[in-house]
Amino acid sequence: MESMPTNPKPPSIVRASSDPQKDLLRQVTASLKDGSLELPSLPDVALEVRSVAAERDLGISDLVTVIQQDPGLSTYLIKVSNSVYYRRAKPALTLAQAISRLGVSSTRDLSSSYAIRTLFFMRNKEIKGYLRDIWQRSVYTGSLAHVMAERCNMAPDRALLAGLIQDIGALPLLMHLEKYPALLADRDKVTALINQYSGKISALILNAWHFDDELVNVGLERENWLRDKRPQADLADLILVARYHTYIGETAVRGLPPLFQIPAFRKLPLGELDPEEGLAFIKTAKAEVEAMRQALV
Repeated sequence: MESMPTNPKPPSIVRASSDPQKDLLRQVTASLKDGSLELPSLPDVALEVRSVAAERDLGISDLVTVIQQDPGLSTYLIKVSNSVYYRRAKPALTLAQAISRLGVSSTRDLSSSYAIRTLFFMRNKEIKGYLRDIWQRSVYTGSLAHVMAERCNMAPDRALLAGLIQDIGALPLLMHLEKYPALLADRDKVTALINQYSGKISALILNAWHFDDELVNVGLERENWLRDKRPQADLADLILVARYHTYIGETAVRGLPPLFQIPAFRKLPLGELDPEEGLAFIKTAKAEVEAMRQALV
């Protein structure tokens, strides 16, 4: 994975101790404070698509020129354009038809979603399993958010992107952890470290990628279950409720507050709760959620 430092400052130096967890905490904390933490770069194709999408004088043909350089992304966009949410009487057979159906904003966000996937599939054997698990939960969160967003009058493809980026801060943290094999072997400690630092690091990364404040806030507020900062629901609220559903059926859900007590849930027009499976309407949307997941895993 290619990385870029946030500024030219040299890496922080901390004194080693007999406790690898404390060493890691000091190293990450110092790097966050002085700005020396290396952050992952957004893949080039996503940068180019976002740049073209921001130009009012450019259009679908310009997006096609950029996107067709990546056959995988082209196939993905055509596939999504023919999904249940976008389906029309005639299927989109070409990239231009797919982009025309999706629109510029959705094409931009879907391209970023697809490109971010590559960051989680690294060759580093020691952290490969952690990255796979984090990505799978992110994909599930984003897929659920895509379905929920339509019901909440939010942009589904933006919700998908938000679900995929909320744990991006785990990437540089796990890169640090490669130096501490004893810690890597302890999944509970790794999970605790990710929960402690991932939000702040995600915000740094998303700012460096020039994502807007709403998306940055999604990363910053990950798993802040009781957040209640405004009367109206926002994208971070939607992602919290979607993420909560990824824990249903796991032992981890026992440590979470009941869904009906979460402010984000109370603000969103998501309908009735099923006693065992969270939101009742999600049962009827399983096929749509699964189709979105399969396109990204």
